[in-house]
Amino acid sequence: MANTDSPRGLWPIRHLSGGCPQRANEYPIAAAYTTKIHTGALVKLVAGGGIEVAAAGNRLLGVFAGVQYTDSGGNPVFKKFWDGVSGSSNIKAMVYDDPSLVFGVQAAGTVNAADRGQLGDHLATAGDDLTGQSNHELGTTLGTAAAGLRVLGKIDRPDNDWGLNVDLEVMIHEHEFSRDDPGTPGV
Repeated sequence: MANTDSPRGLWPIRHLSGGCPQRANEYPIAAAYTTKIHTGALVKLVAGGGIEVAAAGNRLLGVFAGVQYTDSGGNPVFKKFWDGVSGSSNIKAMVYDDPSLVFGVQAAGTVNAADRGQLGDHLATAGDDLTGQSNHELGTTLGTAAAGLRVLGKIDRPDNDWGLNVDLEVMIHEHEFSRDDPGTPGV
């Protein structure tokens, strides 16, 4: 069966320990940051502790899960994605930032069972403003060189086969909170 080409960012599946809940934590978004961040987009830490959309090669903080802010009229707003509204204040993003979370993501091309354990970066494509959903995917240049995500396997569903556009289980490999390589925030 052919897999459906339907990129939708990353979504939390489970925790490695099995018992911990999948919980998002709060991070600020600078009022001057007007780039859209869609649900399921990978984000990075920036100076001052805020977040921005991550590009391939950045150290990753986690996956964006929504936002709340005060609009220019003083009204509280809760949304699935940050649309860069000018004049907003108190902008707080929710981010799945636990380094032990396993996420689902679609591959942009062909990934096979032999690719388990391999590393690859994400493709940070524009999201869907109607649904608020990210279109981030796992790129298919996989190997052992440093990269943002590690392939654990395919998501076990009857409609999901190894090959083109397979839905995968991945973990963030170059994580901001990794104990073995603290790195530099925002790099």
